[in-house]
Amino acid sequence: MRLKHSFLEILVRLAVTFFGLFMLALGIDLTIIADLGTDAITSPALAASTLLEPLYPFFTVGNTLICLHVLLVLLQVVLLRRNFAPVQLLQVLMSFALGTMVDALQPCVKQLPVPDYIARLGYTLLACVVCAFGIFSYVKANLVPLPAEGFCVSLTRTFRLKFSRVKVGLDCAMVVFAIVFSLSFLGTVVGVREGTLICASTIGLIIGFFFNRFPWWDKLFAAAGHRSGAEKEDHFD
Repeated sequence: MRLKHSFLEILVRLAVTFFGLFMLALGIDLTIIADLGTDAITSPALAASTLLEPLYPFFTVGNTLICLHVLLVLLQVVLLRRNFAPVQLLQVLMSFALGTMVDALQPCVKQLPVPDYIARLGYTLLACVVCAFGIFSYVKANLVPLPAEGFCVSLTRTFRLKFSRVKVGLDCAMVVFAIVFSLSFLGTVVGVREGTLICASTIGLIIGFFFNRFPWWDKLFAAAGHRSGAEKEDHFD
């Protein structure tokens, strides 16, 4: 069986994958300290963590996000059954990496000054750029999808729906859940504010900008594959 990528290229793609997760985690933490609302997928995790962490310290934002992502992977298994490829279980590993990074970076990000609303808005806009570059890098690595995207793909394959509509539907469902959950148990809305709308309306556009203007990762992957191929040729000469 011929591998799609050389070993060296896979290593490079793994490095870019984890770099993308790092940037995404940093962007999530920036939205949290901005306190103007986070992205749709993180909003229910933030609301649940706000309720549970004071009672059960395990439920940090990162760990709660991991639990949410693992649930989305389990739902993929239920939807696809025999068609679920075992390699997609690597989504769980990526979830653990992302959640761990979110918690690890939070103490550092919390040191940033937040003097007024303008600063909060600035952090939110910066978070959109950082998250977009993280997602762009992760997608370019093309190894395994994040659980939210994997779940959307599973729904499209099972019910023959358009991916774009499913993604919008999932984001809306997450936001609604965060609002209902936080109002029911906290008495106020947590994780959903104007920043959530900013993230929803800008991150996709910024990702598109990176895809159109920054071919770095493609060149890096091509160079890694070419180098590995050259090493093989030298070995067999």
